[in-house]
Amino acid sequence: MEKTITPADITFCIKTIHRPWSCHRLVESLRQHIEAPKIVVVDDGRKEQRFSERYPDTARHCHVINLDQHDAGVGVGRNTAIDAAETEYIFLLDDDHVVTPRLQLDKVCERFAKHTIDILGVRQGGGGRPLILSPLMNGKRIWMHRGEHRRIGFVAWCDMSSNAFLARREAIARLRWDEQIKTYEHWEFFYRASRVYGLQVAVSTDCFIRHAHVATKSYRDLRSRSKFRAIGLRKHGFHSMRYPGGAIVHA
Repeated sequence: MEKTITPADITFCIKTIHRPWSCHRLVESLRQHIEAPKIVVVDDGRKEQRFSERYPDTARHCHVINLDQHDAGVGVGRNTAIDAAETEYIFLLDDDHVVTPRLQLDKVCERFAKHTIDILGVRQGGGGRPLILSPLMNGKRIWMHRGEHRRIGFVAWCDMSSNAFLARREAIARLRWDEQIKTYEHWEFFYRASRVYGLQVAVSTDCFIRHAHVATKSYRDLRSRSKFRAIGLRKHGFHSMRYPGGAIVHA
């Protein structure tokens, strides 16, 4: 008999920095569309730009962890959120996501329970399609491209999904994010998940999160640090990466 996963079994994990209004909007959307959601927010921003400082009435509906270290990074923040979750499952979200009825959380939970899956992502507007990570040039370049290993209905197995996904907390707690990689962490996390740890990654292709990007100057300055992408590439022995659109970047 398949296990039934309900919202009560899930903690929604959010890492935020310098986008308090965006985080407020996400939390309110969770509360609007999901009954009594369990939410952990980890904030490594400066005190005056913290979510809990700007929106205390919204923050009281969450377990908020304000890190002492400014710019601790995505890895530290997400690992802290996962460690704080007390449920069997977590649902990772970026702070500029917005939950709408198109998420169809019931379908995501049903498919996760039905199939052998460790990470089940959802689409992100026009993005978040199933991606494959393929080594090129005798293993010196990693190519991120659209593709699927297999498909059953609306579930497509792949190497990489969006940053909106359902997973078992225990699996992610073992995998973790590399805390040296403060940004440009997405591909490296999924490379280890699918290619190193052999986790089953898939996308529920008819379920969507809204990505309503907010880029304050202080956020852009922290996010756009390509040296962290280079750390990830060198860690796995790559000298370059090719993106789906064809752009090539070097370590």
